[in-house]
Amino acid sequence: MNISLRQLRAFLGVAASGNFTRTAQRLHLSQAGLSATIRELESQLNTRLFERTTRAVVLTEAGKAFLPSAELVERELTAAAARLKEMGRQEGTALRLAFTPLMAANVVPETLKRFHAECPGVDVEIIAGSPLEIQQLAETGEIDAAFGAFFTKVSGLVRKPLASSGLLAVYAPSRFSPVPSAPGEDDTTWEILRGQPYVALTGDSPIQQLAEEALFKYQVDIGARMAVQHLDTALGMAEQGFGIAIVPAFSQSACARYAVELRRISPAVKFDFSYVMRTGAPVPQTLARFAAIFKAVMEQD
Repeated sequence: MNISLRQLRAFLGVAASGNFTRTAQRLHLSQAGLSATIRELESQLNTRLFERTTRAVVLTEAGKAFLPSAELVERELTAAAARLKEMGRQEGTALRLAFTPLMAANVVPETLKRFHAECPGVDVEIIAGSPLEIQQLAETGEIDAAFGAFFTKVSGLVRKPLASSGLLAVYAPSRFSPVPSAPGEDDTTWEILRGQPYVALTGDSPIQQLAEEALFKYQVDIGARMAVQHLDTALGMAEQGFGIAIVPAFSQSACARYAVELRRISPAVKFDFSYVMRTGAPVPQTLARFAAIFKAVMEQD
């Protein structure tokens, strides 16, 4: 007999919900895959665990007898796996890291490739979310570190700066032709946005907050505004000529995937890209090395 944790979770899910469709959705399986898993378990136990009718799925007497044991074993295995994973995190052999979606898609893959070449025995789990979401994960200790542009200080977190960044104006060259201005040929000013359609991020974005402060400071009135949630969406809209987008300079690797023009904006608005972790938590050598590689990949553009 070779009962797996996957089979136990499938059995417990159906037993709790009485519904294959809902259980399959919750376990991220197809309904056919869930049914096959239950059949495998029933075959190994040599008994039917469920009575299936057109209206409901209910436990058989054998299923009711098996349920307490299945719950106990699943609970113990899940707890043991969590303890082992936590031991791995403390020893630096496992890392659980969170990033904003742009960085997860554009910088993390190359970082992981280089990191695994140096540290092949370290398991790295990647989570993507908004700056607020990943900061909260760091606060609760659910992750080892969150990487992003964090402007709000939190007493329970320590911030470790990685690099300084500025802002870029991104636009479709076929529609917008700003004239570069001093101090560099690749620079423009905030005047680029005066009266122009603007692809903005939502108000909870730290990058958007910086841009809004600069527009107010330099008294630049924009044209029509289109608000989007993610930087990649802003780049796609800018490429199609819907407006000028303001994005962080560290997103240049993402910009390369779009037919857009980039200009550094002067006067520059500088901010730090950092990673945050719980105050007092040890910094494993593997995390420090991952952060160093991440910084190198982010700055190579």
